Amino acid sequence: MGLTHQPSETDIAETTEDDEATDAGALSAAADELLSGVEGKKGEKGAKRRGKGRKIRIEDFEMLRVLGKGCAGKVLLVKHRASASLYALKAITKRHVLAHQELQHTLTEQAVLKRMAAAGDQANPFVVKLYWSFHDRENLFLVMDFHPGGDLATQLARWGRLGRDRARFYAAEIVEGVEGLHAAGVIYRDLKPENILIGADGHIVLTDFGLSKEFPKRAAQPTNSLGSSLTFCGTAEYLAPEVIQGLPYSYEVDWWSFGTMLYEMLTGITPFWANNHADMYVRVLQDELMFPDDKAMDQDTKSLIRGLLQRNPALRMAEPRIKKHPYFQMIDWTHVYHKRYIPPYIPPIDPHNESDTQNFDETFL
Repeated sequence: MGLTHQPSETDIAETTEDDEATDAGALSAAADELLSGVEGKKGEKGAKRRGKGRKIRIEDFEMLRVLGKGCAGKVLLVKHRASASLYALKAITKRHVLAHQELQHTLTEQAVLKRMAAAGDQANPFVVKLYWSFHDRENLFLVMDFHPGGDLATQLARWGRLGRDRARFYAAEIVEGVEGLHAAGVIYRDLKPENILIGADGHIVLTDFGLSKEFPKRAAQPTNSLGSSLTFCGTAEYLAPEVIQGLPYSYEVDWWSFGTMLYEMLTGITPFWANNHADMYVRVLQDELMFPDDKAMDQDTKSLIRGLLQRNPALRMAEPRIKKHPYFQMIDWTHVYHKRYIPPYIPPIDPHNESDTQNFDETFL
């Protein structure tokens, strides 16, 4: 979970009814302006089939199962009544957004997904797709792909650690996804196992862009004028040193998070783990990077992780050097992008149960 303000009953109770009504009106107006006309290609076609001017509504979906719960709302498995297609619907309560000033996070996620979808057929295949975004009196809704394989965090909880081939397969697809975000001018800022979804075919996608930061597309900028930020956000275990120190940072923070994730996939624990955030931050800033004595990693793997976990972002491994590292020497990146490699793991899915959620964290089901 990201380092964002957590809800409490007191926070909500302190909002008066008059203030809440006024703020709700302002929020609805903002939502009307910012969420209108943002349906993806599939959504636009669906809107045309339903008739000109007909907006998508929550009544257009059948609610099947809860996939996840958070402070701001829920993610539900839904069926689109007109097409019978399954989607993941993220419902974010306006009350929570009002109480915790999180409108920008919601709008950022929608904006990033819209930006990534604007490429049409050239959209990055490793970023979750947005089909519709809309709202009603109480909630903001994002309708996205449903990936029945659950997330990487659940897989790590069940398996403890992943084998070398499986970790390398996921790592290559994550690199493609992050590189696609960066090319579009987006710093992810919340790369972690919970945000890596696994599809029915065993391939992955990145999701949850509420903490992301947008800049103009990098291809249109000189290499020495990349965007930077000072915002302290992300998830503790995956925060880069420059974020912890409150220094200006840029796209390199995502590669630190990636290095942390690769280490975790192979060992079952993050490299600077501690029982509390304060100690963890000290370890990130000061401790020597240590590797386990077992055979979980070969020298090429350790070399890549050392490069990714460089405390100085100017020296940190980043694109395009990552793809050329010996760890990926057997990888054909064109094959990765077009999903030509056979996934080493296919999630078990009941073909007779369209709402099968066996691959999700049972806490939320």
